[in-house]
Amino acid sequence: MCSILDIPGPRWFQPGDPVWRVHGDASTPIGITTGLLMLSADPAYASVMVACGADENPWTMDDYLHDLVEISTFGTVDDAMVTIEHAHRDRSSFNGTTEHGDYYYGSDPALVEWAQAALAWALLAAFQRFSGRPLTPAESDRYVCQWAGLARLQGARAFPTTVRELEQLLRGARGRARATVAGRRAARRLRETARACRGVSENSVTAHRSCTTVVDAATSLVPSDVRRALDLPHRPMDRTAVFGRIARAHEGLTSPRLTTRAPIAVPSSMRSQSA
Repeated sequence: MCSILDIPGPRWFQPGDPVWRVHGDASTPIGITTGLLMLSADPAYASVMVACGADENPWTMDDYLHDLVEISTFGTVDDAMVTIEHAHRDRSSFNGTTEHGDYYYGSDPALVEWAQAALAWALLAAFQRFSGRPLTPAESDRYVCQWAGLARLQGARAFPTTVRELEQLLRGARGRARATVAGRRAARRLRETARACRGVSENSVTAHRSCTTVVDAATSLVPSDVRRALDLPHRPMDRTAVFGRIARAHEGLTSPRLTTRAPIAVPSSMRSQSA
């Protein structure tokens, strides 16, 4: 299968960059699913998921986030820009009222900033807990700084540039996590539809994304306010527990195993089913 790494052209990041290391690690699916759970706990994003059917099939949103992360990190600058522009257009098409009666619009810079912060934190937290080579504090700050550039392109007017600032932003936004029927349904469907861990071949890397170990690890990683909002079980897991279950089934997933086909498959799962 032709990968986006095979397309020639300039890229924003290189293999030595922290963002490349984090997003190419076997822990990335855990981080993406953790980020998806955090988004599901926000009533505005829960409403977006309903509009595109992702509350019933949240793996479509999981795939969407994987595409965004993969293309932005490993794709050419041209492909990354096209993908980000499509994502911005898709978000801009969503607006309405949440289950709590609050108005939202998908391109709200504050909403985009929070969502980008949640996903960046989730990916970094998964890497730091489950990777065999955690980033140093300086590398972690560099990771957040590199993500800041992507967040601004996504529509955030401001974004943290250090881990401390990132954590401060998320602590200040804990009120965003609120229980909704749609959010809890999405979280429940993730757990119900996760697959048993099996061997991963070159053509079945996506099975690694949706296996039960990934979902369990992501559930263990989410902050307590998200866990309460989504009614998730609290079952702490460390690297030994995760990779003790996953190592044999997913050996070899420590380097970028990208599933976005070339030429790029522009993310579209956020688009309304009626579109």
